[in-house]
Amino acid sequence: MFGLVVCSLMVSCQESSSGEVTSGGSSETFSSNNTTATYSAFNDFNCTSGWSNRDGALGLTAGAGSGTCDLAFPGGSGKYRVSVKIQTEFDGKPIYRVSLNGNTIKEGTYPTSTRTVQCRCDNWRKNCPDKNVVVDAGVHVIRTGDVVQFFGEEVYPCGKHGAYAKWHSITFTPVK
Repeated sequence: MFGLVVCSLMVSCQESSSGEVTSGGSSETFSSNNTTATYSAFNDFNCTSGWSNRDGALGLTAGAGSGTCDLAFPGGSGKYRVSVKIQTEFDGKPIYRVSLNGNTIKEGTYPTSTRTVQCRCDNWRKNCPDKNVVVDAGVHVIRTGDVVQFFGEEVYPCGKHGAYAKWHSITFTPVK
């Protein structure tokens, strides 16, 4: 007996002028009415224990190690540029990671508020103040309900005092 098996798989992705994206017979509409939205670390994210107000930003409490903050994205599904507003310090470069549904979209270490790590800075609020910096986490397709997570880890390059992964917000800017 002679048999012949033919297998074919065809996937087509197209975007219409209305913004409707189709793939494999299903469709999803991305709203063209999405607006830029900023979500506050303090008010909009659900965080693990160990976070507190540190010099006007949400940061890890000394000795907490690391922590996460989650947000179920409440905006409309679409393509967004993701930006994270962090607060740098003079005495260390904390570790951070931003993820979307468990997949890392940006990670690294904070820059310092000075040119290099300084373990001593008298009157630091005047001479070596923290600085707010916006980190670009790239452009991503984000759907309503997707989980956005910020991870921070404190560091202690100077012994007793450290840098505490301070941050303020995550902004989502629609991209066409």
